[in-house]
Amino acid sequence: MHLLITGASGFIGRNLLQAVPAGWRVLATYHRSTDFVEFLQSKGLHHVQPLCIDLASDGAGARVAAVSSEFDGCIFLAANGDPARSVDNPRLDLTANTITLVEVLQQVRVRRFVYLSSGAVYDGLRGVVSPQSLLRPSLPYAISKLASEHYVQHFSRHGRIGTGVNVRFFGAFGPLEPEWKIYTRLVRRFALERDPRFSVSGDGQNFIDAMYVDDVVRALLMIVQDPEGSATSMTLDLSGGRPLTILALVRAAAEIFGLDPQITCSGSVPEYIEFRSGDRTMTERYRFSPRVSLAEGLARLASHLGHRGT
Repeated sequence: MHLLITGASGFIGRNLLQAVPAGWRVLATYHRSTDFVEFLQSKGLHHVQPLCIDLASDGAGARVAAVSSEFDGCIFLAANGDPARSVDNPRLDLTANTITLVEVLQQVRVRRFVYLSSGAVYDGLRGVVSPQSLLRPSLPYAISKLASEHYVQHFSRHGRIGTGVNVRFFGAFGPLEPEWKIYTRLVRRFALERDPRFSVSGDGQNFIDAMYVDDVVRALLMIVQDPEGSATSMTLDLSGGRPLTILALVRAAAEIFGLDPQITCSGSVPEYIEFRSGDRTMTERYRFSPRVSLAEGLARLASHLGHRGT
């Protein structure tokens, strides 16, 4: 397979690249990372061709097409990685989430296009949601992700994409995730520092439904390789299937590491999740379910962080 991965230097991208079969040809775009080429070399990923590029810049799509104008598959990860940031800078968010996608798809053709959207598109809803839900997001991050889903459909109708899959992603945790992510903060505090104190933004009653990153990578590779997918465009949810409130997650993490947590709540959060996915497409079509439990995933993350000595 000839695969394009955008945003490849990020958390999901680096984990994905380590799982891609060595027999594939991969073009991996990245922008600001200073250690991405070194990372590829250290992991022996010689089948991966890095391309440093700002995908939102004029002519970026043409630069990608100059390397290759046609791909068997694409996993589009390039995005604003911090939904909260979209509130203060919606223009940056729109550029990172949507302009990048339009710029690329105006210039290249992809047989199987997988767009990593977000469960945030369900912003404002409560209870069980699915791709059939009527959407009304107000968070800028959710708006730009939903707009990108529509652009995927547009380019599919106009022949730039053979089939497009919008993956409404509910989150991941694991090695190489950003330092500000709650799972890394929990592991640092409870497992490495052995400190039971933990501060939560907001009231802690909002939901989180992330899965370990290895499971996410496995799911994305299933979707992009789907032998029946050549004739099927769709929108689906990719969630852990075990939503917890933030407070419940903190308590569970503390228990896993043998502590009695002392939790304080303050302030508010821009992305307050009161919904959970009821979509069964991953289960019924791909026979997919997460394999790594919360306890095992946190233990793996603790081992990774401890090994790094950070």
